[in-house]
Amino acid sequence: MLRPALCLALAAGGFAALCTQVLLLRELMVAWRGNEMSFGVSLSVWLASTGAGGLIYGAVSRRVRFTPERLAGLLLTLGALGPLALWSARFTRIALGLPAGELAGLTHLLLAAAVSLVPFALTAGFAFSLGISLLAGPARRGATSIGWAYVLEATGAVAAGATMSFALLPHVSPSGIVLLSTSLCAAVALILWLSGTGAPRSRARLPLAALVVAVAAALTAVWAGDGIDDRSIEAQWKELGFRSQANSVYGRIVTTQFGSQRSVYESGVLVASHPDRLAAEESVHLTMLQHPHPRNALLVGGCLGGAVAEVLKPPRVEGVDCVELDPLLLTEAREQFGSFLSEGLDDPRVTVHHGDARFFVKRTGERYDVVLLAIPDPTTARLNRFHTSEFFAEISSVLASGGILGLSLSSSPNYVSDELADVLACVQRTLSLRFENVLLTPGDPCHFFAAGGEVELTRDPTVLAARVAERALDVVHIRDYYLFDRLSPARLTSFDEAIARAEPRVNTDLSPTCYYLSLVLWDRQLSVGRGLLAGAASVVNLQNALIAAVLIVAFVVAPAARGTWTRGGRGAWVRGRREDAARGTLRRSVFAAVFIVGLTEISLEMASLLAFQSIYGFVYDRVALIVAAFMGGLAVGGTIGRRLGDRGSVVGVFLALQAGITLVPVGLWLAVKAVAGLPPSALEAWSNAFPLLVVGSAVLAGVQFPLAAGLALRSDEEPGGFGGRLYGTELAGGAIGATLTGVFLLPILGFRGAMTALTLLN
Repeated sequence: MLRPALCLALAAGGFAALCTQVLLLRELMVAWRGNEMSFGVSLSVWLASTGAGGLIYGAVSRRVRFTPERLAGLLLTLGALGPLALWSARFTRIALGLPAGELAGLTHLLLAAAVSLVPFALTAGFAFSLGISLLAGPARRGATSIGWAYVLEATGAVAAGATMSFALLPHVSPSGIVLLSTSLCAAVALILWLSGTGAPRSRARLPLAALVVAVAAALTAVWAGDGIDDRSIEAQWKELGFRSQANSVYGRIVTTQFGSQRSVYESGVLVASHPDRLAAEESVHLTMLQHPHPRNALLVGGCLGGAVAEVLKPPRVEGVDCVELDPLLLTEAREQFGSFLSEGLDDPRVTVHHGDARFFVKRTGERYDVVLLAIPDPTTARLNRFHTSEFFAEISSVLASGGILGLSLSSSPNYVSDELADVLACVQRTLSLRFENVLLTPGDPCHFFAAGGEVELTRDPTVLAARVAERALDVVHIRDYYLFDRLSPARLTSFDEAIARAEPRVNTDLSPTCYYLSLVLWDRQLSVGRGLLAGAASVVNLQNALIAAVLIVAFVVAPAARGTWTRGGRGAWVRGRREDAARGTLRRSVFAAVFIVGLTEISLEMASLLAFQSIYGFVYDRVALIVAAFMGGLAVGGTIGRRLGDRGSVVGVFLALQAGITLVPVGLWLAVKAVAGLPPSALEAWSNAFPLLVVGSAVLAGVQFPLAAGLALRSDEEPGGFGGRLYGTELAGGAIGATLTGVFLLPILGFRGAMTALTLLN
């Protein structure tokens, strides 16, 4: 009975780990205003801590006797740490004195990730290694037990990802989910104890505690999970006047009211606020005034906050199409504030379309005089996809003859820093690839206008003021005094000179340059000195990546492998003279390979998450499924690797795997590029199959791990200690890969450059 209970415990550990990991990835993403860079930082902290737990077990395994009862205790501890991790992620910003909705720096993000993730991940890594030792048993089935533990943990993670994606996330609050995970851990801990731990009756407090926790957590999840979630989120937003919160597939929506100011946030980013008539007038009329007689318009985003009512004010406007990605935004705004934030939406000339604007633009047969992009700054991969060359090309195809595109980015009225100029120049350059005429106006925000060659765009305040008077617009702010001040000759000259000094770069779906430049600006504003990201942007390029790969091979991999094999007299590969030395160098080579493959695989997982966000925009909803697909590949690969290891010599298979993994990054780039180029109907269908792109690479990594154990494990070595060190090595590589790829390689080099760099490294 004990062995099945041990298998169940390892699977339960994997289930709890993935539940907690996914919830915290989502939570920290929301806390840091939807910034996907939080994925890289959070995964790095998670993997480093889990690996450290395995290494700690490896260091103490020879000196301490561990029993199944202690594994049950660790499982119960994991269950208790899950809710604490979730709630600490929510309260860390409060503890750091960071108001909700405001920018926070990279240091704060790292600290929040460490506080919420480290205790759980350390315990999980230690418990996994202990599980290996217990599975090995007195017979010391070393490599076999390591392979089994690897497969069981991955299988539990797959079950968690599938359950969360299809059953829990759509219907259960995050607090409810993590409490159900707690109940499962406690129940399995009880089963493990009852299956013959051999503990004396005097130590029967553990099963009683497990039973109480299992029942209490399950009842709390069912009856109070939603309430706990509301209270913990309310604490984050209390200073702004919290009213409600809801989770959609795109992020967490929060409504607030402070005095007469009513606001809606999504993933920490302000979507709309009322009253804010200046913002509503600016977002619409500065673009509408560029067109002599606008009759219809397309408004992308901005359906809340009064922009729709402003679009309807010009006398000849006959119709407005409003595309709002998230229908829950309108629902929450109407439920909480009535018509305050949704003014104009009930006008018969207005048609509201719910769905992704990129899919709408690809499918619509309409042609518009004006297209207004009321989208926040490209500070995330999700928002960046509305500022790319591909999207601007799609917009140009729906503009009528003489049509105009307008959008805006946060800026400064009088001083444009180098980092801000880089962002503005990037959008300007990207627009100029698709439109013959591109014009910028200074101020906060900075407005962009783009049109074909037949259109004459103007920054002459006299012309614009005359059009305001001609149309008899009912405006408070966009009048002659405002236009002459904003478009004064001195301000225009200073602004143009600042933009001219910037290096013009192009922003695309799979090379999100503007996203990274926005992060550099963010880091510079919140850092002392130049900032980490700005420094990285100046040194990270494909040439330097190649140099780094060569140096790693020359000074790390080659010295480790030297002397492992020597050529025999008849051309056969044979052992060197010093068997022990050769075994040691082989062992180091195996650990080096596991480290690099761990780095590569987590980098590919990060690449898949960011690619999905760039193409579809709702990774918040699919992160569990993508991670589960990755873990599923590891489980399948681990099963194959374990069976191959039982057949004897595996050096040739191990080398073939290394060769195969070398090709995977470029293969993933080609697959993602093919998906991004699909027509709309096929692209939508692929949103469900997209997670499968990570399965193939994960299978190869899964095969490698048991083979590595068989190659490097010594017969006199304690399996759990060795497994903990090998597991820790793989996760250490993964920790570096998550940050390296998610924070630097993908944003700076783009998808193609990042995947090429990984191939060179392998």
